[in-house]
Amino acid sequence: MNEAAGRGEPAPGRVANFRQAWATLPSWLRNWLLLGMWWLLVGLAASPTGHKVWNPGKPYHDSLLILFALPSLYLVWKCRRALVRGFLHTWEGVLLLAFMAWSILSVAWATNGKLGDAAVVVVYVLVFVGVWASLLVAEPRRFRRLLFWAGLGLGAAALVSMAVFPLRSGVWQAQDRLMAFGTLNNPNLAAFAFGAAVVWMTQLTVSIRWQRILQTLAVAVLLLFVVLTFSRATWLALIVTQAFMLLAATHRHIRRRAGVILAFAVVIIVLGGWQYMEERGLSYRPQILEQAFALFRQHPWIGLGMGSHYTIQVGDQVWDHSHNIFSHLAILLGLPGLLLWVALWLAVGWRAWRYRHVAIGRALLALWVYASVAWQFDAPQLLRRPDVEWLLGWFPLAMSMGLAWRIRDRPGSAAPGAGSPRMVSLVVLTFNWPEALAKVLASIAAQRRLPDEIIVADDGSKEDTRALIERMAKDLPVPLRHVWQEDLGFRAARCRNRGMAASRGDYIILIDGDMVLHPEFVADHLALAERGYFLQGGRFKTHPRETERLLAGGKPVFAPWADVDFHVFDGIKRLYAFHSLMLARWKSRARNGGRVMSCNMSFWRDDLLRVNGFDERMEGYGAEDRELAARLGNAGVRRRQLKWAALAAHLDHPSRAQPDVDDMSLPNNRLFRATVVERITRCEQGIDSHLAELSLLKP
Repeated sequence: MNEAAGRGEPAPGRVANFRQAWATLPSWLRNWLLLGMWWLLVGLAASPTGHKVWNPGKPYHDSLLILFALPSLYLVWKCRRALVRGFLHTWEGVLLLAFMAWSILSVAWATNGKLGDAAVVVVYVLVFVGVWASLLVAEPRRFRRLLFWAGLGLGAAALVSMAVFPLRSGVWQAQDRLMAFGTLNNPNLAAFAFGAAVVWMTQLTVSIRWQRILQTLAVAVLLLFVVLTFSRATWLALIVTQAFMLLAATHRHIRRRAGVILAFAVVIIVLGGWQYMEERGLSYRPQILEQAFALFRQHPWIGLGMGSHYTIQVGDQVWDHSHNIFSHLAILLGLPGLLLWVALWLAVGWRAWRYRHVAIGRALLALWVYASVAWQFDAPQLLRRPDVEWLLGWFPLAMSMGLAWRIRDRPGSAAPGAGSPRMVSLVVLTFNWPEALAKVLASIAAQRRLPDEIIVADDGSKEDTRALIERMAKDLPVPLRHVWQEDLGFRAARCRNRGMAASRGDYIILIDGDMVLHPEFVADHLALAERGYFLQGGRFKTHPRETERLLAGGKPVFAPWADVDFHVFDGIKRLYAFHSLMLARWKSRARNGGRVMSCNMSFWRDDLLRVNGFDERMEGYGAEDRELAARLGNAGVRRRQLKWAALAAHLDHPSRAQPDVDDMSLPNNRLFRATVVERITRCEQGIDSHLAELSLLKP
């Protein structure tokens, strides 16, 4: 899906807009809103039970007006333009708006629906999705922390519910089926909510030991509660979800958790779970489905209308819904509403699958699978005020929207033309300088156009670099992978080949792990990418005092007065420190000029494969980049120089360069000379020796 390209110019700086909106909220208001968001999830099980039999969640809904609705409306107004653009520039947003528009329209022929009530529900949903998505965009770490503490809160509610269960009386106690409080004063609904908490808690990674202990205890309590509700739909949804994540997850500890839960499920089934399911049978589900289909056939094109009531009766049993989200929506909204919802739900699933390598994407995928199974048996009431169904429907949608806004699948500096890259991989070469790598990765996360993935090609760094990458991978908005090779001396050619072999992009950008990037760096490369060419950028070599400032947390300065050396042999003139894409387009048409440097280059993947990447015979510093450029030129791929674009600050460090890099007696220079003289287009020892091995690292 080419979302942004198909819907016009993407909103530049959307991530910055949401960050600014959240950052400029008064601290008391921000904490108030975060408390409301936490309570929206936890209050489902912890709010007092109301006096009305058929509306046990009224105290919960009233509390949300103060804790969530009021501060949310302020935030929505503050970033209204970014939200509007966000909804209009993603498939999920457009489909959601279309679904809600049809729902509101259907009130016109609904027998019980009221326009005011329907409008409140629609606004509530849009505000909910927008606020949660904006938090994910602005502060993904805080979003994950909120999920973590919400899981602990629901775990505590489950523990309290189990403790007081013997003291309560009612129909569910007579059946020995656990239930919670508030809107979850029902074993099936409570199981759905606590099961959802199990799903997202098992996908979160926490680094602090006491938090891991609490996470484990919460998951154990929630699982025990779900088992004792005897909700077979939740049992099945959890088993399918964990089995799916066991196969789909790329992190070993996530697969290990899934395996433990599946083993627990096997024990429960052996100890009597399967016998219990057989005794209860199908619980009238075939008869309910038959009657739901009959109701749908009465009004297949327009449905009964949002807010309409209907009943399904089998024997002496009467229900006011069809126990299935899809048939329920078909009855109320007809075929148009059903198709819009199916398209919306599939778009969420596609987003989740694509970004399953990041923590939020992984949690989204697990929730999507869980809800898709659970919805076949119960919990269909999406079109009403916050309830347990929101955990299964609108909450995953909000996560999907947040990922779409933060990662922005197909943006660019200009409308893409024919042959524009579909997916870009950024390969970062590093060796034993984790402090610099951290600064580089932070500058990548701040890109206006993020790459679709980051590959750190590591030439034998120590364990501290691996630890840094694992830590930063949790916060970066795109997948980050680590490709390591043993330290046997300077083998940059082989290391870059391995990084590129592990990449998925049809366009590849190379940088070094000491290059702090301008926010438009990736966007500039993509704006100037064209078939038949590879791009060569430059770098500003910072002075030691500027390097020290940057490593201490300072922001890079890209301007003629920056504290850098513009006169070194591989540097650039002060004039080129300005950023201007228009001038860059003009300059890139020049036939010569500039020096080849692999610290800032980009290529089409198929061009690299055609010449077999870097020549791995070239070990030690120098000439491997010039030799690759020569083979590309021999193969008909011309070089374009980037000036006034793709700016980067090079951190100061001792150089490994030879005193005379052009000394043709050096081994690498002799290989380079042979390539030029013999017009070689393909090297013998190159990227193809790693493709089979490293394809296993691809999703």
